[in-house]
Amino acid sequence: MALALLAVALIITAVAYRPVLFNFFAGDDFVHLIWLQQAVQHTDLIWRNFHTSWLDGTTTKFYRPLISVFMVSDYVLYNRDGFGFHLTNLLFHMTSVAFIFLTGRHLGKKLVAEEDLSPPALPLSPRAVTLFWPFFAAALFGLYPLHTEAVSWITGRVDAVVTAFITGSFFFYLKSRQKPSGLYFWLAIIFMILGLTSKEMTITLPATFVLYELIFPRTTISLKLTFPDLLKRVRLVALATYPYWIVLALYFGVRVLALGTFVGGYDDSLFFISNPQAFIKTWLNGLRLFAEPLNHEIISARATITKLWDVYLVIAAVGVIIATTTNKQSTRLFLFLTGWLVLCLAPVYKVFAIADDLQGSRLAYVATVPLCMLLTFFVIATTSSAKKLAGEKSPSPALLVRNLLAMGFLAVAFQVLTINNTAWVYAGNEANAIRSALVKLYDQLEGDPQVLFVGLPDQVHGAYICRNALPGMTHTPQLQRDVINTISVDRFEPIFPFALIKKSLYDNRAKVKIFRWDTEDKSFHKVDLDAIEQYPQDKTLTFEGKDLTTALTPSNPDSCSFNWRGEAALEVQGNDKKLGRPEVRFEPGILPCFALEFVRVTMHRLDSDKTDPAVLEKAKAYLEKEGADLLYTNDLVNKFELKCRTHTTINEADDKGLITLIFPLRSLPEWSLGGRCHDLLLRLPHCSHYSIDKVEIVPATQLIPSLTFANCGYLGSKGFLHLSKTEPKQILDYDVSTIPGAGGVMVETTRTNLLFEEQNGNTLSKIARSLEMEEGAKGHIELKREDFPSPGIYQIRLFAKDKNSERIGQASDHVVVAVDN
Repeated sequence: MALALLAVALIITAVAYRPVLFNFFAGDDFVHLIWLQQAVQHTDLIWRNFHTSWLDGTTTKFYRPLISVFMVSDYVLYNRDGFGFHLTNLLFHMTSVAFIFLTGRHLGKKLVAEEDLSPPALPLSPRAVTLFWPFFAAALFGLYPLHTEAVSWITGRVDAVVTAFITGSFFFYLKSRQKPSGLYFWLAIIFMILGLTSKEMTITLPATFVLYELIFPRTTISLKLTFPDLLKRVRLVALATYPYWIVLALYFGVRVLALGTFVGGYDDSLFFISNPQAFIKTWLNGLRLFAEPLNHEIISARATITKLWDVYLVIAAVGVIIATTTNKQSTRLFLFLTGWLVLCLAPVYKVFAIADDLQGSRLAYVATVPLCMLLTFFVIATTSSAKKLAGEKSPSPALLVRNLLAMGFLAVAFQVLTINNTAWVYAGNEANAIRSALVKLYDQLEGDPQVLFVGLPDQVHGAYICRNALPGMTHTPQLQRDVINTISVDRFEPIFPFALIKKSLYDNRAKVKIFRWDTEDKSFHKVDLDAIEQYPQDKTLTFEGKDLTTALTPSNPDSCSFNWRGEAALEVQGNDKKLGRPEVRFEPGILPCFALEFVRVTMHRLDSDKTDPAVLEKAKAYLEKEGADLLYTNDLVNKFELKCRTHTTINEADDKGLITLIFPLRSLPEWSLGGRCHDLLLRLPHCSHYSIDKVEIVPATQLIPSLTFANCGYLGSKGFLHLSKTEPKQILDYDVSTIPGAGGVMVETTRTNLLFEEQNGNTLSKIARSLEMEEGAKGHIELKREDFPSPGIYQIRLFAKDKNSERIGQASDHVVVAVDN
């Protein structure tokens, strides 16, 4: 019976992931393909992962050598066939399913064997605890819809691999308690070591063992909280778990030797949090999606499948309450599983962020092991003493109902997983289409010219396509020859200083080929900068009076009311209904997007003393929460989407009662390289009441400092500066002489490997490492290697300041500083 149930759990898991078992690579997979091609020819690269940072990473520090070993083995077996890589992912996922089943069986048998049947406790149903609960817990883990990123994406296997070793080590640890120095003990140690060399998540295993020893002690101990009893409990726990702590200490020693740091990761810090409020919101949203793992870009919150999932969450919660209140052993198991879940999330507390499209969900993969055990807790049923003594030959009606409910839960999970995986199926097909189009394009291009791509999809519905992928796509064996001089830019480009190199891109347009990806016909189209008569723009284009009435069109009338105040201004009054925010369409005419870089909107509030204070308070709350957005359309972006926008905060009115909104478009590649401007859409907060008086297209020279350095153009360093022991100093030149009232600059630098939250915005960064002042409308800034705390990537930008050292205008384009050892 047990083997049959395990086989069923494994089979339905394999069937659920069948749609993504085809030949495709996506996103970071192509980074690995470049490394793998080199590693099979130079095997020392493989072994170097055991004593240096993973894949020779310099800006991020991870110790994951075993992942590279598995990648190499797949590359040797399957070469360019992604099917084999995906099959390996699925096999590791199914290995975890098997270990969860075996672990559940072991825990269930322990609960039955150590039951406390003193009244009013009811005995557990042995079949429910030792067969059905392990089966449903394992099967739910196999089908849990949150797992698509970890299983369907080849690079996501890091979490699938480490979870297989964590669950294996935990199972063998449970078995080793019967024979502390036998085979199972060594298997637990070996699996822990394999886990530690796969991903850092394994560091919580010794703490998990301690938790289990405390809740399920090996010997009976007095429950009196006396000091001697406490010492005895601590001593027994230490004796039971000390080998695992020794392994963990050795791991950290190796980690420090290999990485040069105890922490590592993205920013090499444990406790720095730039925005605590946003951090808490991110965690709460992540926990919501952790329990309700539906891709909300595909599945509506009002869909029937969403409501069914929520119903099962309620059933699971009620089941936990019933099980823990009717049996003491169930309570102990619940406490352990809850504690294990918390421990699983602890290592990722700084980076735990699950988006509505399930990006980042792989970080919660390990934690779904105890979660799935808890969600199926309602299957643990009690029975009558007489039926238990009789061997429980026939299941009780209550047990049948619980099993039917659990089967329904699996059916819902299967359906949601299938829907979530459609994003990865699309991503795989799109990535394959792009690879084919690149082959055709480079058949027509000779040599290795400078090529810039725009419009390549970073991801679709959370499934990565071209993020970090272009270098791998343009190398053999993916392409007919190795190509070096290619860059991809898109809206998700927080590192590459696109705005900084725009001028050089225009000046060298005869030497740089630009292509735009068309996702409809799956081909590349050339972008011609020769159509732009002048860049940069040097005059302000103003729309006011009659020109304003022609350029502005009220939109979404259900969300607000509009009224033209003569021929001078447009009155907009929103409400707090769920019909959307107030929207106004702006048609500036047929202009090249490349030269249209900043839009300035001048308006004033129309609230009066007679306005209801409650309405004013609500409007203020919406203003702080939502700000203002400017959505755009052009030849590349053919419809308004929230992801294709620029954002700004709404500040207090000046001494004339005017409010100025400045929307930066300059740094958005999909805007600048999107051909001709179609329409813009201004979105104001709910409950807002404004008069829009004027709209202007403003030259960058009036708003942002000019920032340059030697050889910074597109054909040079592309906006990147390098500092090292051999080049310990670099010079930045700035100019704010064209900004009214500017007399100097503020210099803002990020922390290590952190990026500015926005580009060309009007607020200081919350992750800035330093803010320094420089006097003079023109000048130089000296960067020294010794001024940066550690190797890594930094960003630097400037704000203009007036004679009173007050910040004015917008942030400059940013420079990327790479600090080497």
